[in-house]
Amino acid sequence: MKTIAKGYAKLFLLSAVINFLIEWFSRKSIMETLYYVMGSPEVFFLNTLIIMVPFTLVWLVKHKIALMALVSIMWLGLGVINGFLLIFRTTPFTATDFRLAKYGLNMLTAYMSVPMIIAAVLGIGAAVGLCVFLWKKAPVYKKKIPYARAFVIAFGGAAVILGITKVYMCQGWVSVKFGNIGQAYQDYGFPYCFTNSIFNIGIPKPDDYSEEIVATIEQKELIPTHTYGIAENKTPNVIMIQLESFFDPMDWEKSLVKEDPIPYFRYLRTKFPSGYLKVPSVGAGTANTEFECITGMNLDFFGPGEYPYKTILKKTVCESTAFDLKELGYSTHAIHNNEGTFYDRNMVFAQLGFDTFTPIEYMYNIERNPTGWCKDRILVGEIVKALDSTPNQDFIYTISVQGHGAYPDFEYYCSQIHEMDLFIRELLLTLSIRPEPTVVVMYGDHLPGFEWDEDEMRNKTLFETPYVVWNNMNLPVEKRNVESYQLSSYVLNMVGIHEGTMIRYHQNFLSKKNMDEEKYLTDMQVLEYDMLYGDREIYDKELPYEATDLQMGIDPIVVEKIIYNKPNLLVYGKNFNQYSKVCMNGKAVDTMYVWPELIIARDLPEKKAEDDEVELTVMQIGRDKVALGEAEMLP
Repeated sequence: MKTIAKGYAKLFLLSAVINFLIEWFSRKSIMETLYYVMGSPEVFFLNTLIIMVPFTLVWLVKHKIALMALVSIMWLGLGVINGFLLIFRTTPFTATDFRLAKYGLNMLTAYMSVPMIIAAVLGIGAAVGLCVFLWKKAPVYKKKIPYARAFVIAFGGAAVILGITKVYMCQGWVSVKFGNIGQAYQDYGFPYCFTNSIFNIGIPKPDDYSEEIVATIEQKELIPTHTYGIAENKTPNVIMIQLESFFDPMDWEKSLVKEDPIPYFRYLRTKFPSGYLKVPSVGAGTANTEFECITGMNLDFFGPGEYPYKTILKKTVCESTAFDLKELGYSTHAIHNNEGTFYDRNMVFAQLGFDTFTPIEYMYNIERNPTGWCKDRILVGEIVKALDSTPNQDFIYTISVQGHGAYPDFEYYCSQIHEMDLFIRELLLTLSIRPEPTVVVMYGDHLPGFEWDEDEMRNKTLFETPYVVWNNMNLPVEKRNVESYQLSSYVLNMVGIHEGTMIRYHQNFLSKKNMDEEKYLTDMQVLEYDMLYGDREIYDKELPYEATDLQMGIDPIVVEKIIYNKPNLLVYGKNFNQYSKVCMNGKAVDTMYVWPELIIARDLPEKKAEDDEVELTVMQIGRDKVALGEAEMLP
């Protein structure tokens, strides 16, 4: 027993050192880390125990030193990644980020210089090399391992740690749900919060969930459906524009900006309904603000740091503003001037009821800013194209990208949002001469990724961005702050549309004074659970929505003629762009874009080019090599 106790004492000491280093990487200050340790010793103790869990495997192996090095490097590596991410965003590292790894690699050069990337690769290589070296050269336990006894010691220790963690959670000494994930990591430590993000996914079943509860909510807390306050056939086009990292620099009290970078947006806020939007993230997390705005669902009920686009929406259809407006005869479109596979939007938007999706792979005359992001001005033509594509009203959800980080400095950021302000002006001037009624909702998805404190903000929070509702319907100029999951409901209520479960639920709350907010949130969780994970009582147990056959782009890409002009293959057609690639049996070959009517597959082997068994197609393929769609082949 003394040997076991001594062994665990050494593991605890090693884990404590690792724990301190991880928190130092996060807080970037020895003093701040010491304040955390001394101010919350019980939390530091719990996190040290959590770090110990994989170390318990040391009892089961002979390469004990190598295993301890591997586990140490694993924990320290997670801590380094968290510290690095916190330089560019305020959202800490969670398990969900592993699902986003391929997107992060595509954007790596935007945040890291070439020397930094080389240093990181060398560091990873050195860590792997050290583990291999220790596995081969470090002393090995010579005695025979009594595996039955070792199993009891190892997993018994792990079980005790898990039991202690459960006690902490039940007693409320650490939180299970994180309203502010950044603050949670500060309060409860990286090991606990990161581990929580691994296992805590989705919406847990509410204690009072039942058919009767859902029926009561539907009867008492939803505005009656089909009660429209607008004349028949006068429903407006509804355009939502989510502006990347857009906020008012004047809201930052330490701003040194001398000239207003967003004068037009500021003017709009004086003339149209506006306010502040409470968003779920800071510095990153575009897709989660997007999810709340489209679905009306509150992300607080999901796991910490979870992206529903990467979890539940990959397999489940979800009611949304798009589905709800389709019930009124709307056509629904999504537009994003970035890669279509980012956050799996090319798949998720079908689950959310969109008819078409136009990513950058289907755009033309692309202009990029100095950090490589597509400028937002291109969205003017794409929005008009979507409006012109159907005779009926349209719901268009647009996600901009120009304001994306990383930023060389704050002045550069301001120059980008100034160009976004010019884009807004051009768009609204274009829409103002169109005869149909139109509502345009514009808002920032989150604050940009700078290091600042909530006390430096005018509203004393990092989770608010400005919004404005331009319209040509003379809507009352109301000033109101709303949650991002309330935004669609609030705007549709202005024009008298009450359609859809979450929309009617939020409209009921927003229309009343002195509403019980606690009950509002509790019943909201019941609805969200029922719609995504439960028995779908709100739909009489049968989901009324089906994923759409999502069309990529508005204008069809067409192949009209193929000519082999040795050694090149000339492909004539319509609407080609730089993302159009000639494919042979599904595999892309070297393709040169000439103009929208011609692309050339270059330097093809003669035998291969003339082989009748080779299937020739044209695909739209982005940087990640994923084919988003195939051109129509005319006979």
